[in-house]
Amino acid sequence: MRIWLNDYELNNPEKRVYINESIEGLDKPGIRTSKGTNTGQSGGYIGAQQYEPRDVSIQGSIFSNDVSEALQKRREIQSHLPIHPAIINVRVLDDDGAQYTFNAYLIDFKMPIDRSRKKSLFKIELEAPDPVIYDNAAGAALEATVNQVVPGGLQFTTTSPQFGTTMYFSSGSDSTTVDNTSEVVSYPVITIEGKVTDPVFTNRTTGESFRLEGYAVDASAVTVIDMAERTVTLNGGNVFAYAPVDVDWWGLVPGENRIEFTSGSGGDVTSASMTWRPGYWGI
Repeated sequence: MRIWLNDYELNNPEKRVYINESIEGLDKPGIRTSKGTNTGQSGGYIGAQQYEPRDVSIQGSIFSNDVSEALQKRREIQSHLPIHPAIINVRVLDDDGAQYTFNAYLIDFKMPIDRSRKKSLFKIELEAPDPVIYDNAAGAALEATVNQVVPGGLQFTTTSPQFGTTMYFSSGSDSTTVDNTSEVVSYPVITIEGKVTDPVFTNRTTGESFRLEGYAVDASAVTVIDMAERTVTLNGGNVFAYAPVDVDWWGLVPGENRIEFTSGSGGDVTSASMTWRPGYWGI
């Protein structure tokens, strides 16, 4: 198994860095359970369960026959371990070729100075607020184009009896089907490039819907909706206030999801892009 923290590889003999012990925290994350005891009788009850943030512990060593190189490698590994607000992107290449990724923060780092300066043992403690481990086989998130839903059938360009009507037949545009091949609900990022008014994105499979109200932007706009982080940005600035309090920050459930995109103006963009990653509770 090979592991990178950002672009720094831990288990790499060429860097004189080795993982010595079992890596803890890449299996199922901790489980938070609502439970209690029955009043006035034996036994208890188990309520809702949720996963805790993912805690990862990595133990290893730095070794070199040259003291100067060993000390330089000590400084190097510490320089690649920033603290909050910096995010550490963890990438894993497993022995079967499968690739994974998740984001974490540095919680603790220990590397005592050994009597022999040619060797140093270290322990890295990370915490991932999002406990899901994401598939990284493609090296990037998966992407789908979500087209605006357009009704088909006989269409009229005008209904004015004074000027007459022009008729044509349109096949229309249906919802977009997205397949989440993993066992975990995956929360997408939706990007709208261009003019849009009061966009609505609905997952017909789950019946959940997200919308922006009173929102109208021109052709230069880039609107980004992050369902996991629950953020809405316009050209990088916060426009969260346009999302009503009762919207659903929906995710892609395992299997096929039918996604619909509609908006409030005929001159709006006709599609948006959606990115997501399949996920796992443990590897």
